[in-house]
Amino acid sequence: MTKAAKNLDVITIGRASVDLYGAQVGGRLEDMGSFNKYIGGSPTNMAAGTARLGLKSALITRVGDEHMGRFIREELAREGVDTRGVITDRERLTALVHGAV
Repeated sequence: MTKAAKNLDVITIGRASVDLYGAQVGGRLEDMGSFNKYIGGSPTNMAAGTARLGLKSALITRVGDEHMGRFIREELAREGVDTRGVITDRERLTALVHGAV
């Protein structure tokens, strides 16, 4: 185990995505006029949630080299998650997920 890993309480590994939720609650996707975006993916949510609880959390994942990947990286940093394990993949796009409201 590396010295950096010993200073962490939680390390999550897996999918990072951007979740899009329609701002018009109860409406059909076809009728949505606007969306709210959040970080998503169970490992990503766990890293952010444990950081909010005061644990030293890190995430190991990949994001695309585009605006959604930057959004994930910036939101994780705002939450206090160690992002050294978030790799930017220049060959792939960041996943987008539409959530039901």
